[in-house]
Amino acid sequence: MEEKQIEILKIATEEFATNGFYQTKTDIIAEKANVSKGLVFHYFKTKKNLYSETIREAIVQLEKAMNEGEYPTNSLIDLFDYSLKKKFELAKSHQFEMQLILDVYSHLEQLPEEMNQEIDDYLERVNNASYEMVATIVRRLPLKNGIFEEDVVKLVLMVFNQIELDAKKTMEHEKVTNLRFFDQVMFDARKQLSILETGFLRENRNFSR
Repeated sequence: MEEKQIEILKIATEEFATNGFYQTKTDIIAEKANVSKGLVFHYFKTKKNLYSETIREAIVQLEKAMNEGEYPTNSLIDLFDYSLKKKFELAKSHQFEMQLILDVYSHLEQLPEEMNQEIDDYLERVNNASYEMVATIVRRLPLKNGIFEEDVVKLVLMVFNQIELDAKKTMEHEKVTNLRFFDQVMFDARKQLSILETGFLRENRNFSR
């Protein structure tokens, strides 16, 4: 990819993340990238293609950043701790990429209809990556007889997603300045995942009446 294309995508990421698809102007992107509007369309043909390529590049950058370092593989609780901290570290180092992807998740129905399938494919890859990350740990756990990997992974992801959703709702009303904000989130996550790993019924139990 040429240097000018990279600069256009960088500026486009900031503009789309800040203003959304419809309110973003290609004139502004060209001006801030210090290129002509004609060159923008030479590289990307249409605003829709530019947006699609911007999302693709944002996902590539986020996946690359998320893959830096080693994820804990001994515990689901440790994995969640690491993953959540990593995501909010990325919110600082890759602010506009994160903002763009969150906007895609939140307003998918408002995007041009012809773009939905391509974006759905991106999101499916992200979900598959999350599934495999959790499955890697689950495969190492001594599952009880009759308990299957797929069911456990789906349940764990449901818990992960709900905890993160609760954190995001809280963030709508509070400004996050450091990771201490997530102390309570981590505490609640540990409790829930511990219950998930160990179960909530006593080992020696009798349901007979």
